[in-house]
Amino acid sequence: MNHRNNFDLLRLFAACQVMVTHACMWLHLGEGWSGTFAYRLLFSFPGVAIFFVISGYLVTDSYLRSASSGSYFVKRALRIFPALFVNIVVMELALLATGGSVIVSAAKYLGYLSTYMLTGARPWGIYASSVDPYISAGFFKAVYPSGVLWTLTVELTFYLALPVVLEAYRRTKRGGIVLVAVLGVASWFMAQRYNLTDKYDQFVSVTVGPSFWIFSFGVLARLCWNRVGVLFTSKAGWWLAAHLGLAWLTATGPYAFVSINNAAPWDTLRIAVLAGLVLSAAYTFPRPQLLRGQDLSYGIYLYHMLVLHSFVAMGWIGSWSLWMLAAAATVILAATSWLLIEKPAMRLRTAFVARSASKDASAAGAA
Repeated sequence: MNHRNNFDLLRLFAACQVMVTHACMWLHLGEGWSGTFAYRLLFSFPGVAIFFVISGYLVTDSYLRSASSGSYFVKRALRIFPALFVNIVVMELALLATGGSVIVSAAKYLGYLSTYMLTGARPWGIYASSVDPYISAGFFKAVYPSGVLWTLTVELTFYLALPVVLEAYRRTKRGGIVLVAVLGVASWFMAQRYNLTDKYDQFVSVTVGPSFWIFSFGVLARLCWNRVGVLFTSKAGWWLAAHLGLAWLTATGPYAFVSINNAAPWDTLRIAVLAGLVLSAAYTFPRPQLLRGQDLSYGIYLYHMLVLHSFVAMGWIGSWSLWMLAAAATVILAATSWLLIEKPAMRLRTAFVARSASKDASAAGAA
C-alpha cells in the first residue's frame, strides 16, 4: 500500500460536507437554492459514506500492519475515545448548566454515562441504566444538542468485527475476500430491515450490521489493492465524471439526494461509484502540505452540531453570515480538540506502536 495518499484531506472534506448540510437544515439556509443542481450536488457527496469507505480501507490496513490484536485495539481506542469522552462531557455539562438534563440518581447517571461514553450510543446507556436524564425544555430546545454520534457506534462495532474477518483472510486470502463480499451483500439486505429512515431499531440500526456494505468497498479495495489499484490510481477524473453523471441523471427524481440509510438500488450504485471516487482521489493528487499534519476532521464532526444547536437556541438562523460564524466557531473547537486532546493521544499511539515494534524485534532476535 502506498502511504503517499490524500485521505486526510478527504476526511476534512467529509466533515465539512456534514457540517454544511446540517447547517442548511438547522439554520434554514437552503430555502433559496434547495431546488438547484448545486444544492443537490452537495448532498450527492454524503460525508458519512465517505468516512465509512475511508475507514474500511485504512482500518483494514491498520489491522494488517498491527503486531497483535491488542495493539490494533489500543491504536483504535487512542484515536477515538479521548476526544469523544471530552466531547460528551462538554455536552453533558452544557445540558446540566442550561436545564436540559436532570440527575435524579448519581449512581444511575454514572452508569448511563459510562455506557454512553464507551459506545457512543445514548439509547444503549439509557437502556443499561434505566435512566433518561434529558428534557426538552432547556436552552437548546432539543433533547440532545448532537445527532451524529450514532456513526461512532457504527465505527466502534466495525472495529470489533473487523479482526474476525481479517483473521479468516490471513488463513486463506481468497476465502477472506469472498467472506467480506458475502458479508457486504448480507449487510445490504440487513439494511432493508434495519435502516435508519423508517425501520429504526435502537440496538441494531446503529451497529455495523446494516452499514458494513459501505465499509466493505474500502475493505475489499485494501485487500485486493495489488490487483485493483490500477483502476483508481490517477483516475480521479474518470470517477468524478461517473459520479457527476449519476448526480445529473437523478437530479430531478426521488434519488437526487444519496441516502446511506435505506440502501435502495440507486443509492447503492451511487455510493459504489462514490467509493471509487474517494479511493481514486486519495491516489491521484499528491499529499497536500496545506494541513501540515493537522487533522481537524474529527473535531469538526464532533462539535458542529453543538454549535448549530446553540445558534438555533439563540434564534440565529436564516443568515449566511451567521453560518460563517458557526463554521468558524466549529473550527476553533476542533482545533482546540486536536491540539489539547487528539494530538497528544496520537503521540501516545505512535510511542506505543514504536515500543511494540521494539519488543517484537527483541523477541525475534532472542529466538
